[in-house]
Amino acid sequence: MSSLFCPQCGGRTHRSHANRFHERLIRSWTPYKAYRCRECGWRGWLRKLKSSPKGRRALRTIIGLVVTLLITTLLALYLIEKLNGPASGSGYEQQVPQLKALLYGRSSAAAPYW
Repeated sequence: MSSLFCPQCGGRTHRSHANRFHERLIRSWTPYKAYRCRECGWRGWLRKLKSSPKGRRALRTIIGLVVTLLITTLLALYLIEKLNGPASGSGYEQQVPQLKALLYGRSSAAAPYW
């Protein structure tokens, strides 16, 4: 049962069917729904008291799609970078011997003894 009251007479209202296409658009895209008064016959749009599970489900779906798109994009960028390797001229080839020397604690970049 609806707990909304008629704005004209204060009587109880009930949900009314959307009769035309534009009423269906209003009903689906806004929080307003069509109501009719039981006492005076008034018919109009009132705001729903609670959000519908249908709206929450749609929001959850949109958020899920955005997160999936973001993860897929980041994964694709990571794979592209790994497949292409480092960019030429980045100085990576020159830094490898220096990094080996730092890791193994020697002045030369010779292979470890183990």
